[in-house]
Amino acid sequence: MDNVNRGTVVLGAFLVAIGAIFLVLNLIPGVDMGKTWPVIFFFLATAFYLPAFLWQGARRGLGALFIPGSILLVLGLIFVYDVLTGDWASWAYAWLLIPAGVGLGLTLGSAVGGWGRGPAQTGLWLMGVDVGLFALIATIFGGNPAIRTFGPL
Repeated sequence: MDNVNRGTVVLGAFLVAIGAIFLVLNLIPGVDMGKTWPVIFFFLATAFYLPAFLWQGARRGLGALFIPGSILLVLGLIFVYDVLTGDWASWAYAWLLIPAGVGLGLTLGSAVGGWGRGPAQTGLWLMGVDVGLFALIATIFGGNPAIRTFGPL
């Protein structure tokens, strides 16, 4: 199967899978779409991650898609936390994790795209510094006792 057909088939299958999952979520009694909407971010992150694995020959360039995919993944995790706990005030400091998503994307893109050690180390440093800053700010200003307890870890 050539690249154009493979991409069309994968995109179509991806859209059908998303539709089927949301159909099932709507048919299950007790499942509230107000609690499951952050799943959309995980699907979008997956859509950014897939091309690098589908088109092996273009991995070097497609590795850059890991950066927006990782940002969406981090946003999905933040929204899942907010929806499950109701701690929407955490956005005052949770946005600090978005640069950590950029660092994760650089690290993954470097590993998959074969960019070398420089971007991978930059991504790791960005993640480490950003998560450390987030832990500090969340510990000081976090309203949730769990964040105040586990933030220093």
